[in-house]
Amino acid sequence: MKKGNLFLMINLLLVCLSLTGCRRNTNDVWEDSKTAGRHVNRGIRALLGKNSNSRQIRSPDEFMPVSRSYRNQPCEFIPLSDEMYSDEVAMVNSRIPQPKESPGEIGSSVPGIDAFSDPSTVSYLASTFKNIHFEYNSNLVKGGDNLAIAHQVADYMKKNPYTYVFIEGHCDEKGPEAYNLALGSRRSNAVRNLLISEGVSPDNIFTISYGKERPLVLDHHAEAWAKNRRAEFKVYQR
Repeated sequence: MKKGNLFLMINLLLVCLSLTGCRRNTNDVWEDSKTAGRHVNRGIRALLGKNSNSRQIRSPDEFMPVSRSYRNQPCEFIPLSDEMYSDEVAMVNSRIPQPKESPGEIGSSVPGIDAFSDPSTVSYLASTFKNIHFEYNSNLVKGGDNLAIAHQVADYMKKNPYTYVFIEGHCDEKGPEAYNLALGSRRSNAVRNLLISEGVSPDNIFTISYGKERPLVLDHHAEAWAKNRRAEFKVYQR
């Protein structure tokens, strides 16, 4: 039987079934029949292999957005627009217990971030305040190494209550700026929450997101991107 005749018979059958149902006017029945016919035709085309554009994605490396790709490489995430995430950083921060003082403000006992040091340049801090890394498009602190770093930082700060940290959230180079700023904020606040849960005072921990603005590694490959998806510490001690 020809495909055209098959489709016609199926559509006529759907019309008959609709007419034998509950009372409806002619226009409603006809519209329902056309809609059902379109779905049936689409399903038959799929069975015949006509809709072959879709494919199964097994890893982030296989994901390729239709547009806005970066050098033909998969992105951490591509939202519909930057504007979707313009307020997300503020929303994330509002859900986190905030410190009593704002660094650098008039009257604050804590200076601005410029007074905080890179711990890798201070010998007795370098082994404790190491970077925490994140998986693709994630703000979850996972893995034995990351958790060990967080525990070491928490232990040091509890023993040294006049130690203050800025936690910087960073992302890789791909994806829209607004989304990466929000993702960086989620990452820095995830580390902050973990330290607070370990007993560190919320008043000693501040967060900031740089998104993709400050990559640690400037190369353009998977290993570099993994190193750039990080939370980095800056330390100030009184």
